[in-house]
Amino acid sequence: MIEIKNLKKSYLVNGKNSEALKGINLKIEKGQVFGIIGKSGAGKSTLLRCLNLLEIPDEGQIIVEGEDITKFNKRELREYRKNVSMIFQHFNLLSNSNVYKNVAFPLEIAGYKREYIDKRVKELLEIVGLEDKEREYPSNLSGGQKQRVAIARALANNPKILLCDEATSALDPLTTKQILDLLLHLNNKFGLTIVLITHEMDVVERICSHVAVMENGLIVEVGKKDEVFNSPKSKTLKQFLRSQNEGVIYLDLKEKAM
Repeated sequence: MIEIKNLKKSYLVNGKNSEALKGINLKIEKGQVFGIIGKSGAGKSTLLRCLNLLEIPDEGQIIVEGEDITKFNKRELREYRKNVSMIFQHFNLLSNSNVYKNVAFPLEIAGYKREYIDKRVKELLEIVGLEDKEREYPSNLSGGQKQRVAIARALANNPKILLCDEATSALDPLTTKQILDLLLHLNNKFGLTIVLITHEMDVVERICSHVAVMENGLIVEVGKKDEVFNSPKSKTLKQFLRSQNEGVIYLDLKEKAM
């Protein structure tokens, strides 16, 4: 469904050219929950933002359902973006609008009639378990509830692809589990293709079927999650797995001491 070919992106930093992506090649099949992991500065966010052209690549192709989106004109890009939604680490909700209006916003922009918007918002809030919060404002919600609102808003136009930019990094472990379970439910129910970036191994292990590991603007490992995790080759993945194992041992020792 998504094929990335030789994707490159650079920025000018303090007068010097800095390569964020150095020739990315990647395939993501329809309906996959695909994780992209790496340390800060590896290029994960740049790659994700290229998938909806919030960042314009310098070179390469991004082929989605047979079409190279880097060649789209403004009208074609607007149509494409209706099929691609994004959720963020810090939710990006409209603070002066209640839950109902936050979810309704993309539908209003798309020009739908009020009757449809009202019906759709209620459906979406039921899907994310916030039927009783439609008149609440973001300031009155927990982090998990804010992310559920963001997910409902992202689903408003029935996207085919959901991009998750560190979507659980600001949440506690229990809330993270609940949000990941919700994303997995959406993947199963709607066949939604989910691409998520994270530096949290638990996130990838819980819901991803496939994973790519990034280092310094390059993909250094890619494949089925279990195969990649069972035979790590890159320095980054080995460090991540070692850190995770040390955390498990620490928690186990702590519990035994109590």
